Amino acid sequence: MIAALYAIPYVGPFVAFALSRFGLPIVVAGGIIFFYEGVPLGPLADIPYVGPELVNLVGGRVGREYAAGQKAEDALWQEKIKLAGIAQAADTKTRQQDIDAAAQAYIDKQHSDAGRIADLERAQKDEDNAPPDPKNPSGCKPDGISAGVSERLDAIGR
Repeated sequence: MIAALYAIPYVGPFVAFALSRFGLPIVVAGGIIFFYEGVPLGPLADIPYVGPELVNLVGGRVGREYAAGQKAEDALWQEKIKLAGIAQAADTKTRQQDIDAAAQAYIDKQHSDAGRIADLERAQKDEDNAPPDPKNPSGCKPDGISAGVSERLDAIGR
């Protein structure tokens, strides 16, 4: 078989050198480096279907360890992102509950104030319809907002 390789130009002298006393250590050292470092494929590794097979075939131990470390780091970051999302959702839920409680307290306060406001409006109308004060010789009504003005102000909001 080795004799057949000698027939191919440039292969014969290479094989002769590789099997020589000086060439064998160089070939062994090259093989160790090739196994450890692999062949840099560059953009060839990005080719679909072919790239991963090439990486498995001629990629070195360093490349495999780098890829494994990258996968582990990605998994760690995905876990951190997932936990941050859960914490954000819990924080959002807590804030929404606080907002809902404040809105309900505001609505309850409005309902509890409705009776007092009705009493104040009745008292204001009673005061507006009351006979003039005999102590006030001018016959003018006391200072304050009349019922008509108050109703118009209510229409635009208090």
